[in-house]
Amino acid sequence: MKKLILLSLMSTLLLYPLFSQLTSQEAILQMGRGINVGNSMDDIPTEGSQHGNYFQKTYFDDYVSAGFTCIRIPITWRYHVSPNSPYTINSTWLARVDTVVTWGLNKGLFIIINAQNEDGLKGVESITNITARADTLARYDSIWSQVSMHFKDRSDHLLFEIINEPYPMSVSMIDSFNSSILKIIRKTNPTRIVLYSGNDYSRADQLMAAKIPDINDKYLIGYHHPYNPIDFAIYGTGTYGTTSDINATIALFDKIDSWSKKNNIPVAADEIGTRSSSDYNSRMVYYATMVEQAISHGQSFNAWDDNGWYQIYIRNTRKWDDSKDVLIHTYKESPTQLKAVAKDKSITLTWLNRTILNDSIYVDRRTSNTVFTPIATLNPETSQFYDSLLNYNTVYYYRLRTRLLDSIDLYSYPIEVKISITTIAPPTHNVNNQFTVYPNPIVSTVLIQKPESDNPAKLDIYNILGVKIRSEIITNKETRLSVDGITNGIYTFVITTNNYTETKQIIIQK
Repeated sequence: MKKLILLSLMSTLLLYPLFSQLTSQEAILQMGRGINVGNSMDDIPTEGSQHGNYFQKTYFDDYVSAGFTCIRIPITWRYHVSPNSPYTINSTWLARVDTVVTWGLNKGLFIIINAQNEDGLKGVESITNITARADTLARYDSIWSQVSMHFKDRSDHLLFEIINEPYPMSVSMIDSFNSSILKIIRKTNPTRIVLYSGNDYSRADQLMAAKIPDINDKYLIGYHHPYNPIDFAIYGTGTYGTTSDINATIALFDKIDSWSKKNNIPVAADEIGTRSSSDYNSRMVYYATMVEQAISHGQSFNAWDDNGWYQIYIRNTRKWDDSKDVLIHTYKESPTQLKAVAKDKSITLTWLNRTILNDSIYVDRRTSNTVFTPIATLNPETSQFYDSLLNYNTVYYYRLRTRLLDSIDLYSYPIEVKISITTIAPPTHNVNNQFTVYPNPIVSTVLIQKPESDNPAKLDIYNILGVKIRSEIITNKETRLSVDGITNGIYTFVITTNNYTETKQIIIQK
């Protein structure tokens, strides 16, 4: 009898699954690391007409594989609404939005949809005609009413963001608008998580200055866009990474964190980024700093990716910029302060370790148009690595990987370093046949014989490009040298004394 009761109870649970509505505090932690899909459904009348960004289902496969957990889909509605009341959203457009949202939700992702680049609404205060101003506000009341109704039965992983960067709205205007739209959403979505911001460009100070739309609403998240410093983040000029730069970022997140705790409203940094054209090393440090501060302060984040100026995911090839791994694998325990010093044909790496609970450290290296490949495995306490026998006039990229407590992959940000060509012209006053170099071609070692009176002499070896690759001091009458580490090819031996210089063409053929 007990077995029958248990089976009956299990059947009931299967027929009527129990759902637990996420609170905003729970959601912000689960949202975690996210990315925007800009220039696809926003700011253009026809989807994908800018940069060829027609939304593909495969994007979500790649987002999940990369490790992202939240996708923000900016949407511009003004092109797809009838011009007169009741301002009906075009059914084809709404169905398309539904399709994209469903793709993301079916992947288990958090999905944020919003009102992006709604220029007419943002300039509503400049509309002097009272009727026209009322119509503009009514249009967005209607838009959010229809969107809320359409998606009211979707899971709590779908979030609504009232409006993006409402410049040039005043503080009082955005306060009124946030309150009005929240009430409309709550008619059909009483527990849907809603994101709101302050006026202007949705910076942290503007969020803190804004009125909380409803102090009794338990399903609100405040958002901010920490594009700081502006010259680097917005325009891609200058550099980032000094102690002052990083401290300013920390102070920004500390400030918004204090406001969040005081008001019991979680915060999302739902646009972070800098232009792809900005200085590589600065860009990687910038992303790492932003991610570390967001995660350390309990904030979710969404990196801004528009497949153009701010490109992280290369949509037509389904490849990723190096910044993707920084966004996914940066933690407060990650190796940091990675530095590289190039000298001759070698590079010395140094870094700061921030945990003792990690496994071995792996050094990865790549060159332009190649992928990172591990080249060394080091003890976890190691903080320096020497890489030699490299090529001149080549750009190298390095990063470190380790694992925390056998479960969390920690990456350093990558660093770019170039070994430049250093050409030294052979001295003048050349002579011939004072020195003997044997054999030629050289297989493994070479014997150099010099006159006894010429003591000492300097040997410089130049490759076919005129780059000095090695120097030796010749003190004995006969000196045997190994050519290990020098590749096959044609080289110039330049032997210099106080009185003259002798040049010989040599072939190394191992």
